[in-house]
Amino acid sequence: MISLGTTPGLVRSDETFAELARRAGATVDVVPVRIGRAGKLRRGPATVDLVEALAARRALRGVSARAVVFSSTTTALLARPDVPYAIRFDATAAINRPGLGGAWQRRAERRALGNAAVLMPVSSGAERAAGGVRVPIPIDPVEGAAERDIDAVTYAADPRKRALEVVARAWQSGRLVVGGIERDDGLRWLDRHGVAAPAGIEWAGRLPHARWLELVGRARMFVNASRWEDFGIAPMEALSAGTPLVTVPTPGSFEALPLARDLAPELVSDDLRAAIRAAASVDLAAYAARAAELLRPYRSDAVLATLKERVLPELLPS
Repeated sequence: MISLGTTPGLVRSDETFAELARRAGATVDVVPVRIGRAGKLRRGPATVDLVEALAARRALRGVSARAVVFSSTTTALLARPDVPYAIRFDATAAINRPGLGGAWQRRAERRALGNAAVLMPVSSGAERAAGGVRVPIPIDPVEGAAERDIDAVTYAADPRKRALEVVARAWQSGRLVVGGIERDDGLRWLDRHGVAAPAGIEWAGRLPHARWLELVGRARMFVNASRWEDFGIAPMEALSAGTPLVTVPTPGSFEALPLARDLAPELVSDDLRAAIRAAASVDLAAYAARAAELLRPYRSDAVLATLKERVLPELLPS
């Protein structure tokens, strides 16, 4: 498995997939992509993709395997494996690389997707865009606290993508815990956008995943204002904890968006402040029960069954 792993979420996703593939009967080596000093050249989408695609091609050299799994379309753009390969992806260049700046990626992607033995979109949006066998990122159960003592949590490791200033502007009162970003960095971001830090905001910073999930399970809502989402692990984990998802209708493959609309459509709105107010009257127990039903296809056992029955027979034929 050629693993790009440019974010902690992608690293966890790749490790989880590899472990499920092992449980399905395959032997798997995860080969990390090393960007190295070329990372300094990444200044725009075209250059970012080129640097990462070249690094992935280098990572493939010397690999001896019956089959290869690429962890994203980017890692497959310039690769030419001489064995069957699969691509696991949550978005395509055809969607997120529009215009002249994405021309070479879209052309290379068509070749890579067309020659793959198996396509494994992780989201419904990616499946609609490219077809294949949907193999979601597994979302395991998260324990929700009996007493919810945090009014809201939000995740802002990338404050531009997560639109931290939009969340801060919408938040009016109560305890809002911000994960993924340190206090000084968060305050600088808000100041740059002319937004005052709201009363009640707390900066959890970068913390272990288990600790973050504990906070999510103690919250009465998860607030999301992302400008773009592919799969969107953090909002899905919030749903798994039975924590109501309050969100703008974020564009992209955003897997949690249709689930959030099904669960409580009043919590999905461009008017984030109104959606936050609406969350106060949500029946948490009923919301959690319904969310657990909707998440059944995303549990590890369901994903494992898909790998056994639909992916490995195509990728590793007898």
